[in-house]
Amino acid sequence: MPPTLTLDPHTGTVTLTNDALALTIETRPHYNPRRLVDADSGRAYADSDYVWSDGVAATLTEPAQTTTAPDGTITATLRLRQGDLAITHTFTLPGAEPNVIVETLTLHNPGATALDTSAFACGFAKVVRAGHGWRPDVTDAHLCEMPYRRHPETGELRDFTIPALLQTPSWYSPVRSPIYNRQPSGAYGSEAWAWYGGGTALLLSKYNADALEWSVLEPFKRVGAGGEEQTTLRFGGAARWKLGDPEGAASLAPGASFTFGVTRYSLLRGDWEAAFADYRRHTERLGHRLPADYNPPVHWNELYDNPYWWAVLSDGWHADRPERRAALYDLAAMQVEIDKAAEIGCEGFYLDPGWDTDFGSTVWDETRLGKQTDFAKMLRDKYGMALALHTPLAPWSNHASYPASARQMGADGLRRDDLCVLSGEYQALKAARLSALCRDGAYFLMYDGSWYDQACHDPAHGHSVPSTRQAHVDAILRLAQAVHADYPQAVIEQHDPIIGPGTPRYAPTYFMHAKPGAFDELWGFEYMLNALEDLASRRALALYYLNLAYSIPVYLHFDLRTDNANAMGFWWFASTCRHLGFGGQPGDPATWAAHKQAMQTYLAHKRCFTQGVFYGLDELTHAHTLADAGACVLNCFNLDDGSVTRALQFKLSDVGLAGAALTVAGATGALVDGVVALSVTIPAQGHQLVTLQV
Repeated sequence: MPPTLTLDPHTGTVTLTNDALALTIETRPHYNPRRLVDADSGRAYADSDYVWSDGVAATLTEPAQTTTAPDGTITATLRLRQGDLAITHTFTLPGAEPNVIVETLTLHNPGATALDTSAFACGFAKVVRAGHGWRPDVTDAHLCEMPYRRHPETGELRDFTIPALLQTPSWYSPVRSPIYNRQPSGAYGSEAWAWYGGGTALLLSKYNADALEWSVLEPFKRVGAGGEEQTTLRFGGAARWKLGDPEGAASLAPGASFTFGVTRYSLLRGDWEAAFADYRRHTERLGHRLPADYNPPVHWNELYDNPYWWAVLSDGWHADRPERRAALYDLAAMQVEIDKAAEIGCEGFYLDPGWDTDFGSTVWDETRLGKQTDFAKMLRDKYGMALALHTPLAPWSNHASYPASARQMGADGLRRDDLCVLSGEYQALKAARLSALCRDGAYFLMYDGSWYDQACHDPAHGHSVPSTRQAHVDAILRLAQAVHADYPQAVIEQHDPIIGPGTPRYAPTYFMHAKPGAFDELWGFEYMLNALEDLASRRALALYYLNLAYSIPVYLHFDLRTDNANAMGFWWFASTCRHLGFGGQPGDPATWAAHKQAMQTYLAHKRCFTQGVFYGLDELTHAHTLADAGACVLNCFNLDDGSVTRALQFKLSDVGLAGAALTVAGATGALVDGVVALSVTIPAQGHQLVTLQV
């Protein structure tokens, strides 16, 4: 049925209903969005008084305003007052999505003095515990973090019953070395949540393109109508989280406003998998899609076998001297690595730290490597390879290569040795140098070293004093936009803009990506140094879930020397990172031969891996499908110490294919009435590639 809105003139109650959800908003004696239910089953997601952080309910200042668009979309706008704070609360029932409710909140300061809104939070309320017992409708309900159902740093499965979640301490990573600094939190935050059970899933997602924000769940205590203590879970609405983001919501100047990100409630039939699939469709509509005809060159990275970088790490930064670079990072050293890249069949050559005049200078060192144009031409003409470069940003650069005025200033007015990415001088010089690299033959730039350690207090830089995390991220975005303005085909990889490099993320995965001129690819966390350990710990399984939730391309290079003779690491990262890179020639000839064979096979099916739709049959069985070609490759993994023969059964439509006949290679099986039944044998600590053709 089409979305409907009803207003009871006697009680003032507003009811919004579509095919899937029913939302009830009481307006008297105070404003109270009290119930959110499954319209079909009656299951209540919100069933108690709306929660305000200070316990003071807002009141409606004027009658609800409603509009109906030509496509049937209904919007209810409610203008509220809570003390000195004005609030606009909007709920929308999209005509094209009969299972979705969209919520937005805007804070306004109508007064003449600034308002402290740092503690503001609000949201729907679900009573999960009354007295000493958990409510029956939550004991079997699950909450699953999205997209990181596997935590990227710990490998932990972040999928809990509601009681288990609320008994599991919450924490987040505020720095790039989180093992030493995990910040506890009384709230639970994620880009999205799947609230599922009984064959139904409610997707709770928060999206804010302009400020760092998350979908936050927070338990709190209050007394019920019968006098018993209740534990209530607040969800949806809006709240600040982590280090106090979004920062713009912390205070409001006179006449100022702040709009929180959109919360989307999508009710689906199915479990967490349905929520992931819906979320990916939604983020693709928001612009987080693969580029057309995406075909990234497979990279060889010189870092792993080149002794220069490891000497720097072992001897300290004092080892990064011109004479050390001259001895270990010259044309002869690069030729050794280029030969390996050519032998295995790579299509791109990636230079990690050491190619420029100084760390992070972003100026090609002609004295050691000759002209960049000549180097790029040699790669292209002789080896058919593209040139890719490591280009760290201000936080991870030698300040000596930039004007002294671009360095950060402390609160004491003294210069630090750290550069400020917000400095106008730094921005102009860095953008010019990055564009020059693209002009002279680099197609790919890695925005590494993007962390935010501390605020800058230099008023001459043009930022607020002190600078903010949000301004830091916006400055990084401007550097991508400046390069893309000159070289729109350049590919820019972006590490996490707050704590990158590192295994966890701080910023939402999508952040900055779909903005004009923004970055093109994400970093595959830090799974670059020990492939088998990252798989054994289940950390690298986070990439599986990232692919289920997003189509944003992921780039990773990793050390082949940490892989095995079954090339399990090679295939895992080929399956979960659309832009593949590696380096480091294994000492074992059999392992090197296995990698060369894997590369030939990968290149034969490259379009499936780079352009195909990713489907997950389970954590260890991935499908990449080109529906237009009727082709699918299945990657089947075995992390155990013994070989296994695994029976797989799934609908052909589960991997995006349709047809009456099926050709299978790499396994035995058949298609019967649209159902595929396969028997796949996978070696210990290994991989088996299966191809399907309809």
